[in-house]
Amino acid sequence: MVESIAKSKNKDFAVSLITPWVKGNMFVSDDDILKVRMQNKIFFGLIPAGMTKDNSPLSSVSNVYTSKEYKLSNIIIGLLLAIFGVMSLGSSFMTGLILAVIGVLLIGSGIKTTFAYERMGIEKRIEFPFFEANHVDEFEEEVVSRIAAFQDDRNVRKQSESNAQTISDAIRGTKED
Repeated sequence: MVESIAKSKNKDFAVSLITPWVKGNMFVSDDDILKVRMQNKIFFGLIPAGMTKDNSPLSSVSNVYTSKEYKLSNIIIGLLLAIFGVMSLGSSFMTGLILAVIGVLLIGSGIKTTFAYERMGIEKRIEFPFFEANHVDEFEEEVVSRIAAFQDDRNVRKQSESNAQTISDAIRGTKED
């Protein structure tokens, strides 16, 4: 029971810049399945809408990686809106403020962190806001280590060598006594 609680920590991720309290979840289950439950996003990735679910056995997962990317279209549109909003603060304060805030949010939505993996040759990509970058990198490291452990458990040659070494060490230990 305690082990499953420890394994599930740090698996919730904010999915949107404008709603950081809305969380998605990714984890590797005890039965070696990568489980993804993330909200889809609309309006330049600012508003969560819908849900993506995916269950991938570790035996079919390969090429796990993260990347940081900049979507220039979001950044440029956001910059233009922010400048226009600041310029219109004098004539209509509320409209200018709203445009400036939307512009800043669009600029932030243009900076993405992506967690990606291939399942049987098909790439799956999940985008996160920039402030989740460290969290996503930690999760990537965990998934890679779980895949390595999974592969080691199923590597017959490696298991045979390990068993042969254990038997050899046991025989040497009994002869010395």
